[in-house]
Amino acid sequence: MREPDLDPAVEEIAKKVMDAIDNLNTATIRLSNIDIDELFDGPTEVTEEFISMVAGMETASPALKVYAERVETGECRWAEIESMADPIPPEVAEMKSSPLFAWNWTLEPQQPPTPPAGVAWPPPQNTIRRPRSGETVVGPSDWPEDFEDYPDDRPWR
Repeated sequence: MREPDLDPAVEEIAKKVMDAIDNLNTATIRLSNIDIDELFDGPTEVTEEFISMVAGMETASPALKVYAERVETGECRWAEIESMADPIPPEVAEMKSSPLFAWNWTLEPQQPPTPPAGVAWPPPQNTIRRPRSGETVVGPSDWPEDFEDYPDDRPWR
């Protein structure tokens, strides 16, 4: 319901205050439904989201922040942090050795791709190759001229 004699600026401020109160009430309800014992019952699983959040903190090590930038650009993945980071961030060693965290990423050695059975990889070809004698080369000189197809002076449309 809108008050007809209320200044629009005051009404806008009142709406912002009421929205903030509603947000506070919602947060209070959500907080009251959280079981604190369940939060601290087991170890925290180290996921990509979690380690990204740790890397975004002000207290994160410079090595972790640099690796986070590399992950952001797509150069590497969080699961490869032990093999791709140089130096390895101290947070990694802390999380791996702490019983409060579950580090589920294993260091897997990189293996070269194997070709499918029965398919031979094509040999690398030289990017610039001259035709050998006896090869037929098709080029602009072999294409028909436009005037042969249209002998009269009709314009193109």
